[in-house]
Amino acid sequence: LALRAPPAASLCLQVALQVLKRSHPESCARLCEAIVGAAGGPAPSSSLLLALQAPEPSRLLEAAMTVAEPSLLRRLFRQLQGSLRALAQHRVGNHGLQRLLEHGPEDVVQGVLSELGPALSEPLARGHPGVLTALMGACRRFPALQQEALRSLLQVEFTPVSRGHASPFPSGVTHPPFPFKATP
Repeated sequence: LALRAPPAASLCLQVALQVLKRSHPESCARLCEAIVGAAGGPAPSSSLLLALQAPEPSRLLEAAMTVAEPSLLRRLFRQLQGSLRALAQHRVGNHGLQRLLEHGPEDVVQGVLSELGPALSEPLARGHPGVLTALMGACRRFPALQQEALRSLLQVEFTPVSRGHASPFPSGVTHPPFPFKATP
């Protein structure tokens, strides 16, 4: 299974994942394993990180994450652990991290929160508020994580948005509507 397949092949595999999840969950699980295995290559951690940062393979990996079993999502997290800050700041890779948060079990979300919590302002500064939104949404599913998530959120240092990056605030708003620690 080559992730460098033409975009149409990737699209077909993405649709197949959705269909198989409903009709043949065992086949879906095997296909997810094959997709992740192909992305992992001989050096799973670095290969997976590179695949999530490339436009074509990342879309297929994201689709696999939306239907994957919790055990596979845990394995993905373990392979990405230590690289989550870089992934959260990457213009393509942050979307894969969002899928992991949206579909991951509580222990995965806890691990991401532990690694990213102290650095939540970094993806915001790069114009990727979706990482923060996905993390907070995931914590909403797991009440035990909400206090730590809120603590991390309140520690975010908002900085002016650099040129070329989208603002994390609604149109026309250049600062948070509540008192956060601002940086000079």
